Amino acid sequence: MANISLNSYSRMSDSLEREILQASAGSNRAFSALEGMGIVAKAVGRAATGFGRYLVQVADALNEARARDARFSGTQW
Repeated sequence: MANISLNSYSRMSDSLEREILQASAGSNRAFSALEGMGIVAKAVGRAATGFGRYLVQVADALNEARARDARFSGTQW
């Protein structure tokens, strides 16, 4: 498998760097690019799931506010 080689100008987020270091420190082998891509894919998946849940909460709050407004004003939306 291909190894990741980073030059001194490459920058990663602290959490990504921490996960890569923990993954490579847990075994006595070089870190593979596939493992790195897997870590990034999991992080993106968790972020997308969280964002989707946030959008559902916002939609629920808007629907509740519209229903409350319709009750007070006596109109339907």
